[in-house]
Amino acid sequence: MEQQDFWKWAEAEAQRSGSAATVGRLDLSELPSDLRLSVPEIQTFHTALCERIGRLELVLTDNRRRMVSVHKKKDGRHRLRAHHMFVGCDRDTIEALVQLMKGGDDIEQARQAIKNYITRNRDEISFDVDPDELEALGEYHNLQALLDQWREELGSDELADVVITWGRYGRGRRTIRFGSYDFDRKLIRIHPALDQQWVPSFFVEFIVYHELLHALFPPIEASSRRVVHTSEFRQMEEKFPRYEEAMAWERRHLPRFLGDG
Repeated sequence: MEQQDFWKWAEAEAQRSGSAATVGRLDLSELPSDLRLSVPEIQTFHTALCERIGRLELVLTDNRRRMVSVHKKKDGRHRLRAHHMFVGCDRDTIEALVQLMKGGDDIEQARQAIKNYITRNRDEISFDVDPDELEALGEYHNLQALLDQWREELGSDELADVVITWGRYGRGRRTIRFGSYDFDRKLIRIHPALDQQWVPSFFVEFIVYHELLHALFPPIEASSRRVVHTSEFRQMEEKFPRYEEAMAWERRHLPRFLGDG
């Protein structure tokens, strides 16, 4: 049985076996094809939630960026999107998820309990990068060559496993983020808007350099806030050979990226 067909069968089986009065819809369509989960465990997890909150639409995902999200529908029922790591969780975590859906005075306590569960079970999260999702060679700029160049220049073992790819265009154009660094996956994404003939290679190189520095200088917690660009990061950033030129070029051409120039 193909995996997609298996998930359809598992979803139907879990809903068929549950009580129609308590068990709502189960959606497994966002799970990866190679994931191995126990159907009875999925059913137990779904039923346990429904027993506490009523009929519930449960969507299991592999989304690492947003592990849990809740939406209350117009008919009063809840829709819970949760990472598959929660399947098989303990009773206290079930209660925390229910409290998150209910809201109220204990919601912050529930959020903290959920965060603690995620921290304890991070091994269930897949951070491996599929080589097929990497596309570093653009039409005008070769990201892999730039990555290799600066990995050698910086000479740190911390950069050995860093990979790079062109990203995708987002929906909005009111703002633009030229690059991002995924700390868990050690993955740099560069905005595809930079792969244009009029964008100079030194500027693309600077963005790659900037994102590499995130791997060397990770964020710190200071005064109850998360500092992404530390003083050490900024000092190293300014050592880029054409730093001032790159900053000036960005200020001058940013409106063009946003469609204002």
